[in-house]
Amino acid sequence: MPNRQSLAWKSLAADGGAGERHRRCNAAALLRLSDEADGGTLISLAQDQPATDFALVRDGTPERRRRSPVRRRMLFFSLRASLIVAALLWSIPTAWSGDIRVGFIDPTGPPQFWLPVSAVMQAAAAELGIDVDIRYHERSHDKSIAIAKDFLGERPPPDYLLATNDVGAGGEIIKLADASGVSVILLNNDLDQKDWAEYGEPRTKYRHWLGSLVPDHEGGGYGIAEAILTEAARITNTRPLKILALTGDAETPASVERVRGLKRAIGVMTQILGPNSVDLVDVRYLDWTLKTAEASVREFIKNGGPRIDALWAANDPMAIGAINALREAEYKPGKDVVVGGLNWSQDAIERVLNGEMLLTHGGHFLLGAWAMVIVRDHHDGRDFSEEDVHLQFPMGAIDLPIARHFPQIAKIDWRKVDFTRFSKIRNPALERYSFTPDAVLSQLPSTD
Repeated sequence: MPNRQSLAWKSLAADGGAGERHRRCNAAALLRLSDEADGGTLISLAQDQPATDFALVRDGTPERRRRSPVRRRMLFFSLRASLIVAALLWSIPTAWSGDIRVGFIDPTGPPQFWLPVSAVMQAAAAELGIDVDIRYHERSHDKSIAIAKDFLGERPPPDYLLATNDVGAGGEIIKLADASGVSVILLNNDLDQKDWAEYGEPRTKYRHWLGSLVPDHEGGGYGIAEAILTEAARITNTRPLKILALTGDAETPASVERVRGLKRAIGVMTQILGPNSVDLVDVRYLDWTLKTAEASVREFIKNGGPRIDALWAANDPMAIGAINALREAEYKPGKDVVVGGLNWSQDAIERVLNGEMLLTHGGHFLLGAWAMVIVRDHHDGRDFSEEDVHLQFPMGAIDLPIARHFPQIAKIDWRKVDFTRFSKIRNPALERYSFTPDAVLSQLPSTD
């Protein structure tokens, strides 16, 4: 997509000069100094004039005058400093200018995930010169579509529309954006596999659908299961290890893919520990909330479910709800049942620190920042499709050692992270995006 000139450059280029001139400093256009002592205003320095002679305007009539040697030197150095600063400012690529408008349709819940997404998105947008407008649909399919129509009905509409497929609205939003000629990117949840035949690949049938940016949900589900089963095998000799799984709704790709990772990890651990060494007693599809998870585990125990050795949860709220129910049933989370969740939430990190949870996987809320990076780069001429139209990035685990280093993750000021480091436009030598949680945490001081 061609890069737009900033408003400031447009005003300077109004005389018809363009192209490379935005990287140079034009003294005649940039110099604006006041000359209060003489009652006039110094408005320009002609390029063929010596630096010590200035055109003073009085009543519209140019007037030349000589300065004292000291006065001339002061003005000379002031002028030189002004021109150096101006040259530095105008040598920055136009990508720094706030010339991109982005609309984001935020699912709102669960807030433990989507609030951090919005926070890091706004932090990165400010660094990258992007004006982002976030609107919330509260996990409502109809409201999601209505917000998309509102964005697309604006004149002018946003340059980019970001949406998710969390409530199955992604396909319809793609159609609406494409009809309006607005570039659209799906975040966190891509289209369901059943929709692939209808929509095709991005940039084909719907050419304004640029692609998707999603975390490795399957890898996250695998990581939780591998960790909790390894720990369960360490603390008990009982076989098979019995594991109960709690996940989100059966339609959301994130939920489905995390369960796929869970089952893959069970297969791997069975090979390591021996045949019939792991028993997945149930997978419960819920609504991602603490309250529902607590009720579900309570019901599981009340109805005679077997005693479990590990509790796998597709997000932190469900893990914490399960812990509450397990305590009621006289389990000792962290000692006789190993619990793992996902989201990097503050509540989960506190339970990692007190031993009730083994880990919280995640860091995928950083997709808010990663989205701003790929939008900025795409706008400025580095298309993420040079890697793939379906970009995927890894998650990472916060276990006890990392939790001790970042015990107050909710208090991190994400504005302190230099997200420009991840931009290919800012760093032309980058061949692939390095969107990893470790790359962000390494920039931050400990919060202990």
